[in-house]
Amino acid sequence: MKCALLGATRGCGLETLLNLHRAGHECYILARNSTAAAETLSTQNVPANSPLLHIIQGDAFEADDIRKLFTAAGKVDFVMFSLGGRPSFTNPLSPKLVPPHICTRSMQIFLPIFTEFYPTPATQPRLVVISSNGLGPQGHADLPLALKPLYGWLLKEPHEDKEEMEREVHAAAGIRHVDFNPDGKNEGRLGNVVIVRPALLTDGVAKGEEGAVRAGERLERCWTVSRKDVGWFVAGQCLTGDQWRNKGVTVGY
Repeated sequence: MKCALLGATRGCGLETLLNLHRAGHECYILARNSTAAAETLSTQNVPANSPLLHIIQGDAFEADDIRKLFTAAGKVDFVMFSLGGRPSFTNPLSPKLVPPHICTRSMQIFLPIFTEFYPTPATQPRLVVISSNGLGPQGHADLPLALKPLYGWLLKEPHEDKEEMEREVHAAAGIRHVDFNPDGKNEGRLGNVVIVRPALLTDGVAKGEEGAVRAGERLERCWTVSRKDVGWFVAGQCLTGDQWRNKGVTVGY
């Protein structure tokens, strides 16, 4: 398969890229610093001259750079959107997201470009969007009690950003959701999307092959999941098929 990935230089996006590369898929990634991206991948035994890897220098906040990625990749089978910011504790009483509103802003730029290249929902490549569990009143209610203060304080701003991003995706695809699209608004722009909502992310080892990973549209008492297992799940369970098509799926232990 031919794949295009945004946000593949760290976190869940990087782990997905590593799984795709090991499986022999050809990957095109967008990176603000192509040299740093190549160095990061080399530490993961992915050489910069791999015929399966193409690093396109660009910024996901620039529409022309996203166009450059899709132009370089040509017709693709799979697209991943896994952009995210980092928390800033300059004021420890009020953690901030850096850069602010990264998911919402970049999704608002990405979607028109994606549909410019792939205008027909029925024939679009599979699009996977990495979000988070614990979003919205329903998602927050399903969290283990001990995690609710963490999500409500430490992750408040990142989750508000992802909630707005999910509203954009739900409306574009017509996915009904009690929190993000209760009326089932359908813009008819997307027709082949999977929203992946990982539990609290860790840098732990992969447990997917051991059967430890749970996945479902709604999971209660879902604590953590490693970034490696998110990458394993996306590359192994989300590339094709209808099980999660036009749905949101929570992933965790």
